[in-house]
Amino acid sequence: MDAPKKPNVIVSFGNDFAGPGMGTIALHDAVGLHRRNMLSSVLCGSYRPSAVPAHMIRSIGLADRGFRKLASLDTSNWLWYFQAMWFDLWASRHLDKADVLHVWCGYGSRSLTKAKQRGMLTVSVLVSTHPHYQHRLLSAEYARWGQTWKALPAGLRRSASELERADYVLVPSDIVRRSCLEEGIEESKLLVLPFGVDVERFAPVEQHVDRPFRVIFVGQIGIRKGIPYLLEAWKQLGWRDAELWLVGRVLPEARAILAEHTGLPGVHQLGFMRHPAETYRQCDLFVFPTIEEGSALVIYEAMACGLPIVTTPNAGAVARDGVEGFIVPIRDVDALATRMEQLRADELLRREMGRAARERARQFTWEQHGDQLSAMYTGLRNRRPSH
Repeated sequence: MDAPKKPNVIVSFGNDFAGPGMGTIALHDAVGLHRRNMLSSVLCGSYRPSAVPAHMIRSIGLADRGFRKLASLDTSNWLWYFQAMWFDLWASRHLDKADVLHVWCGYGSRSLTKAKQRGMLTVSVLVSTHPHYQHRLLSAEYARWGQTWKALPAGLRRSASELERADYVLVPSDIVRRSCLEEGIEESKLLVLPFGVDVERFAPVEQHVDRPFRVIFVGQIGIRKGIPYLLEAWKQLGWRDAELWLVGRVLPEARAILAEHTGLPGVHQLGFMRHPAETYRQCDLFVFPTIEEGSALVIYEAMACGLPIVTTPNAGAVARDGVEGFIVPIRDVDALATRMEQLRADELLRREMGRAARERARQFTWEQHGDQLSAMYTGLRNRRPSH
């Protein structure tokens, strides 16, 4: 029997390809496809040097960087909406002949239409929960803190429409899958593929250093990530001989909350770090009490560094409750504090969970992610959607 023919895939990502966050995910999707001779091209707003050859990348470039810089200063979110529309219009005009369009949700309305007209299989990549689900959840959460979650209705409609029109929706976790089902997306359209981690770069080290017990959080310092609950749990614990490291950019919404907790013993704000691997290795426990997520990359990284995890079901984590750490309900300060106290007090449990976390992370490398993505698209080739 002949081997299945590999499809050619266009990766379309309307932001900074190979940049932090989503840019890293887009990079590894493209690298995985390229290494298996399945990447047709990458369309992006801008890009950084990477393992994907520059001749395979087409970008808007400097103009897009400038537009996104302006958009980051616009509190109305209208500039982000127009940036996405502009990229999509540009990308739709640069679609080469291929078998599959792999496009990030929010950046693909015109591109999806053009690809379908050309007989391509279309896949919308959703890295957070369904936009309507996310909006309801975060609107309620921000209201708890006297603030407003700002989401543009036009943007929500645009993203939701793309998910409906795509042949398939690629999601990274069960929480994202369930949010899509709740919003009426057919289960047959949903493809689940977790993210990955570089287990060479993120790896534990044996430490025999006399230092305080140290808890680390990595991510944007804001309401969505559950920072108010982490600070309240830290206050409840009352530790004066331990440290809480907050690594990430402080969002304006969190400044008043942080100010209310000024003077809490052991709390250190370290700011954004492009390369946090060494910082993970200086800590004992990773805590991430997020309210809404797709599948947080920082949890994969912390696990690979051998840290036990305390997080919520909404993190989309590959960590399992009671094995690599503990999963606690969102907004539950008491549960957060209890699990942090338990893992500090029980060194044997902490070490066992840390070792389990490292082994679990080794099952989710970017190489394995690329293998699974390639196999998925090869299997879908020449098979029209059943929905």
